[in-house]
Order: sequence, then C-alpha cells, then structure tokens
Amino acid sequence: MESILIVETDPAEGAQLKQFLSSWGYEITLLENAQKAIAHLSVNTPDLAIIDLHLEDHPGIEILKHIRDTDGPIPMPVFTISTEDSPEIRIVCMSTGADDFLTKPINLPDVAMKVQQALERARYRKEIQALNAKLEKDKKSLLRYFSEDLVEKILNEEISTELGGTIIEATIMFFDIRSSTTLAEKIGPQEYAQTISELFGDLMDIVFGRKGSINELLGDGFLATFGCPFPHAGDAENALDAALAIEAHMQMVNDLRRSANQFVFGYGMGVASGRIFAGNIGSVRMMKYAVMGDPVNTAARLEELTKRYPYPIIADEATISKTRHKESSQALPSIQLRGKTTPTRLFGVGAKRSETEFTI
Repeated sequence: MESILIVETDPAEGAQLKQFLSSWGYEITLLENAQKAIAHLSVNTPDLAIIDLHLEDHPGIEILKHIRDTDGPIPMPVFTISTEDSPEIRIVCMSTGADDFLTKPINLPDVAMKVQQALERARYRKEIQALNAKLEKDKKSLLRYFSEDLVEKILNEEISTELGGTIIEATIMFFDIRSSTTLAEKIGPQEYAQTISELFGDLMDIVFGRKGSINELLGDGFLATFGCPFPHAGDAENALDAALAIEAHMQMVNDLRRSANQFVFGYGMGVASGRIFAGNIGSVRMMKYAVMGDPVNTAARLEELTKRYPYPIIADEATISKTRHKESSQALPSIQLRGKTTPTRLFGVGAKRSETEFTI
C-alpha cells in the first residue's frame, strides 16, 4: 500500500482530503504543522506528500525544501496547495522542487488523477533504477572475464545468449603457474589463494587491455581468447603483446618476492591461432561460453612445452607469422603434437631463462 503525507492547517480540508484518498486505497498520514511534518519525515519516507503553503508555525515551502535536501536517488513527488494562486507563487514552488500546484478549494477527482499519475511515474523511476543497478552489477561481473568493449556488446545483445556458435579465426593463450600444489602446501591454502587472486587480477587486466577475454579460470591458470566472438586482424599480435606484458609483470613480481625472501612463481604460456568453434554450449538450464578446436588443444600443449624449453612463451607458426615478433622469436625444433598428423613448427618468445627458472 502506497503512503501519502498530508500537511494541512485546516482540519476540515485535511479530513476531507484524507477520507477521499483513503477510499482510493492509500495509507494517509495527516499532520497540521511543519514541525510535526519534518519530525515525521526524519523517520518515515512516504511515497508522496501534499503540503499546504500556509501553515501556522512555518511556511509549507520549508517542508518542501527539507524533502528536496534529504531526497534519495528517487525524488518523492510533492504537491503544494494554497488558497492563493499567482505566477510568482507557482514559480517559487516549482523552482523549489514541487511536482504540481493545487488551488483551494481542491477538486478531489483532479487530485486523485494527479496523485495516481505521480505515483506511477515514481514507480517507473524505481523500476528504472533497479534495472540500472542490476545492469551495473551484471557489468561488474562480466568485466571480470571480458574486456569492456565486449561487455558492452553482450549487454547490448549484440552477442547471442542462445545455444550455438560459429567457426571463427582466433588466437588462444594458456597461462599456467608451476608447482601450485607444492606452493599451497608450503604457505597454506588460504594465503596461496589470496596471492593467486591478487596476481590474476593484474594479469587479467593485461589481457583485457589487449582486447582479450578470459574464457576460463583453471585454478592455477587461465585460458584467454583473442578474437572471440569478434575476430580482428590484430588478434595474434594482441595475444603475443599480452603474453610479453605478462612475462614482464611476472618478472617484476618475482624480483620483489626474491628481495623479500618469498617463493617465486614458475609459469609458462602457450599461444596458438586458427579456426575454432566459439559459442554457447550446454542446455537451457546451464550454459557456458566455450571455445573448442585444434588451436585450443595446441595452445594447451605448447604451454606444457615451456617446461622443456627455456622460453616463458611458446607460439605456433600460425601465430608468429601474423605478428611483428617473428624476427625476435627463436625457432625451436618442430614437434609432432599428440593428435596431429604433421609436425608443428614452434617458436620461443620472450627472454631466455636459466634452467632453474623454467623448471621451477
């Protein structure tokens, strides 16, 4: 039940208005002066207020000012009423924040219509506010996994939320922390989880800053995509730029941890490009945006190979050939990866590590 505050110095006028609006199903509070009204408003928030401008203790405009000074995000509809009517009085009321001006004697059917319209507008504003709050909450959740431009496309429904997907050209990156179980046992699972969460927050920002998305968190690693669901000519370049930025960040983190006599992180990244399936899989009860295909499997296996080669990043030829990093990368022996019928040409990217560093 919606509530209305009536502040009316004339008992007969107030009683008539209260009785009439009560018959429409509204909960009515009737007060006769400004002091009681302001005290009431300090602990109650009616849905609408009707205020007489000529009260015995203070002008009704003081109540209006109090309401507007303490309004929340959804302004309360306020009507002012008076026996006097002039352009000057109306301007003062409207400029102070009144929604409408009513003259006495009050036309009760007219008041009922205006009250109903004002409350409908207030309900509509509340619904819009609730939707905006939910949108912001959804956006914050999505920003944990996708770049901001991609989140905008999701919220604008430019990206389908139905089951199914498409075959696209994209670049895939797998990142993994080495010996996570040993590290967790050494410092305790709670401290390890907190440390990893802080680290991943920084690394995810790096991915997002290069137009990538985090498709999946894998406990001690993550799968990042570049070009999903909208491919760009620079996806491979962005992926390697992100990988090199992650390498630089990890080097900084490890240098700080060494100086503090703390454990350092071993890590590796695999990057591969090609045609993949990207889309929603599952059922109407539970869906997941997934990427599948040979480049996904290849990137995962290349990340594993960083344990054998002294480079923090290993990329396939399909990725290297599309970037400016071709000249600075190091060709590695071709390997026939599991599931492949032909050998894969590999390239080491980033600063060469000592044996101790890449076998951590």
